[in-house]
Amino acid sequence: MIQFENITISYNGKTVINNFSTDIKAGEKICFVGESGSGKSTLLHAILGFVQPESGEIRIDSEAISAHSIHTIRAKTAFLPQDISFPYPTVKELLLSPFSFKANRKKTVSDERILSVFTTLNLEKEILHKKLNEISGGQKQRVLLALIALLDKPIVLLDEPTSALDAGSVDLVIRFLKEMKNTTVVIVTHDRRFAEAFDRIIPIN
Repeated sequence: MIQFENITISYNGKTVINNFSTDIKAGEKICFVGESGSGKSTLLHAILGFVQPESGEIRIDSEAISAHSIHTIRAKTAFLPQDISFPYPTVKELLLSPFSFKANRKKTVSDERILSVFTTLNLEKEILHKKLNEISGGQKQRVLLALIALLDKPIVLLDEPTSALDAGSVDLVIRFLKEMKNTTVVIVTHDRRFAEAFDRIIPIN
């Protein structure tokens, strides 16, 4: 599904990823774990073509990431970055916004589907009509996870998805992600307990 083959990535003359290789199977849920600055998030950005390796190759479904293939790869990928701005006034407008993008125009989402995902993530339906600055950081994080689920992509990339969550909400997110049976999930996390709940931990040094 996702193959890293001898990837090396540098910033400003400093190597952050050196000769990294791994294979991630379709449907597998894996976590990149390592110290800050070890290059974990860089690997997610490389999958999306935001960062270009100096050497090596990344393949998605056996297709190498390139200028020619990257739009197709991004169309099948949902990404939740660690830092994200909220240009939409309400939660519902945020949730519906990606469905106006070219890559998602053939997808539709119903209120029933939104409320079903909200129930799974222990989010009250009243949150839908609230302004984003009226909900907590933990609620925002779960709303964004709901959005990822609604997009229904075969690949999900998550950068520190539990940073604003309490222990109970972390357990809820673990169950939520495990229930994405046919989805390949790649997670960057500092939370070792969270990482140990999934199929495999890949250390990034």
